[in-house]
Amino acid sequence: MQKKLSPMLSDSDNTQRYNPEFDQIFNQALDIVKSSLNQPEIPYDQRLNAALKVLEIGILSQQKDFNSNLSDIIPSGDDLSNIPEPETIIINPDYLQINDFFSKEDYQKLLNLTLANQNNFFSSEVINQESQYRQSYILLPEHFAEFHELITQKILTARPQVMEQLKIQMFLVAHLEIQITAHLHGGYYKIHQDVDGGKAANRKLTYVYYFYQEPQGFYGGDLRLYETKITGKSAIIQEKFTQIQPLNNSIIFFDSRCKHEVLPVYCPSRQFADGRFTLNGWIHG
Repeated sequence: MQKKLSPMLSDSDNTQRYNPEFDQIFNQALDIVKSSLNQPEIPYDQRLNAALKVLEIGILSQQKDFNSNLSDIIPSGDDLSNIPEPETIIINPDYLQINDFFSKEDYQKLLNLTLANQNNFFSSEVINQESQYRQSYILLPEHFAEFHELITQKILTARPQVMEQLKIQMFLVAHLEIQITAHLHGGYYKIHQDVDGGKAANRKLTYVYYFYQEPQGFYGGDLRLYETKITGKSAIIQEKFTQIQPLNNSIIFFDSRCKHEVLPVYCPSRQFADGRFTLNGWIHG
């Protein structure tokens, strides 16, 4: 329920009501506040600052001549141009790679388990549902539960070294996401970020553990990390990038805000067993 505003009194006569035109001006100011706060294409801090400024002008307008035009009291959009621009940060395409991450026994167990679950993989999707943006297959954690504790323990053990080298501020871990991804012949993932405004908003660190059958039955599938310029909710790739080959039994870590892509995979045999597999996920803060 909207609270009714009490009438204001003039300085010269406490029994005299303010000019009734103030009601109209003040209500229009409130309408502008409401409209400003519902413009998703404008960063929230800019909307809030603009709304507060308009509200302040509406309140102060009681001291003005109410016979003047509304345009003389409420500023145009140009008058709000002094609102500070959102901060811009640059995310470098840095990563940390650890070789021989699993023991030979655990690596082989994971590979065998993955191949045995071929029929439980399903086609991956992207949040924006854009077609032809990604081609890969996902295996849910329920099918490799015995590896949850192992991967979690090893990732959390490596985390201090990762944070220090990538110069990411330490944060409390909320939870880990984990999945197995298969890129088969023709597989790829176009340029994207691992964070968004929904359930992925709190992803801080991305990890990708590579494993596959030897001799290697595919080529391609490199991971390319792009220098990323972030301003408000906008993230734009820059010219600088780093390209990483999928080295068997190695894991890489990088900032989840860094835009990246998986280059196309080519598998001459077109057999599932010859695909490029990753045990990958995200650390949430």
